[in-house]
Amino acid sequence: MSLYEPADGILETHVTWEDIESDLQEKLGTKATFGPNKKAVNISDLKGFMSRIALVEPDWQNVEGGKELPQKFALKVIEKVPSYAERIIFQISSQLALLALSKMMNFEGGKGFGEEKLKKFSTLTRECHNREVDVYKILMKFNHPDIPYTKVYSLKSFDDENDLKGYMAIEFISNIHQIEMFRSIPADDLFPLVRGIATFAALSESLSPEETKYMMGQDYLEMLFKEFFNDAELTRKFEGIRKLLGDQHPEKVEKLISAFEHYKAVVPKYTHISKTLGFKLVLNHGDLWQSNVIYSKNDEGKLKLEAMIDWQGVSRLPPGLDLSRLLLGCLSETDRRERGSEIIKCYYDTFTSVYGEELFSLHELQECYNLYAPMMAMLLIPDSYSFIDNSKLSEEEKEAARKDSMRKMVATMEDIIDIHEYNLEHYSEFLKIE
Repeated sequence: MSLYEPADGILETHVTWEDIESDLQEKLGTKATFGPNKKAVNISDLKGFMSRIALVEPDWQNVEGGKELPQKFALKVIEKVPSYAERIIFQISSQLALLALSKMMNFEGGKGFGEEKLKKFSTLTRECHNREVDVYKILMKFNHPDIPYTKVYSLKSFDDENDLKGYMAIEFISNIHQIEMFRSIPADDLFPLVRGIATFAALSESLSPEETKYMMGQDYLEMLFKEFFNDAELTRKFEGIRKLLGDQHPEKVEKLISAFEHYKAVVPKYTHISKTLGFKLVLNHGDLWQSNVIYSKNDEGKLKLEAMIDWQGVSRLPPGLDLSRLLLGCLSETDRRERGSEIIKCYYDTFTSVYGEELFSLHELQECYNLYAPMMAMLLIPDSYSFIDNSKLSEEEKEAARKDSMRKMVATMEDIIDIHEYNLEHYSEFLKIE
């Protein structure tokens, strides 16, 4: 059996009802059992691409007198006894969602990852899950109000390569306002997220090597391009850009693809960017985008950041990676152009304040963003269309979303061309193709 093959457990994973029943009996101090009407509903909905997330209704039986047990909880699975009235999420580490995503994003010609690739990813899936377990322990240690994270109840790592039952139990946040990958987050509502990752990075400077030994290193981009975006996948991606934008912007499209080809050729240099350019290294979330943050929305339409989730990609890298992913992926083209510098300064000010002194200058942070922006843009364009096509929107809503995405892609293309020219002028040796 493997993590990418459907099993007989919850949501076709290897985690069974017996597993979570015994786990919660221990954590909640009860002998009550799940009843015959127990059920689990998949609430992943384009979230958690290395896991399945289930909203569970246990139908408790034989509850001890005076004991209150949660009537609903959600299954990513994680170490802290909850109050009984709270809801819990069980997140089950699985490759089933990754397989579905690979098909949606047209990997390997639309067939999705093959068996050989999925076998190789089994190790990666285990490493990612165990890394996230370690990060949640760090988040609980910090317990900082500016780093919102989902409350943790139970953590189950993979013990070895034959273990198929990795999961976390976390708080279920019921008033989520979902922001799809193709939607933009207003700049004002992005500041709390930027302060959160900057605070996390600054506090992490105090961690011991033992506490961070499982975090990924500077070869993050090299691994990403090797395993997910190899030459064949990037060629298909570039053809997708030509198909979407080529008719109206032929010259710009070819300039953009030429720039992307250039950065693709120097990916290995980013593994040594700190040594080569002197950029400081901090812990990055590594995968910050709309799907990996949870917002709620009040009656006045104001967004509130409830949690950052999916910490599997935490890596020690220059801070430009997280910033470029946020600014290019989450902001509208107008907000990025008008307020991007303000957001970068917010990261700098927050990090410096929390750390207590300047680790890197604002200029270095901006330069770092400039060098990572083309890499992130290469991965982002034109994937928003795949998410729109697979969304639950009406056809009219999808068409409106495509127009917004098209405008954002064109602006991103123009900005990356300008950034590339700047980088060539100021970092010609680093970007030299050898």
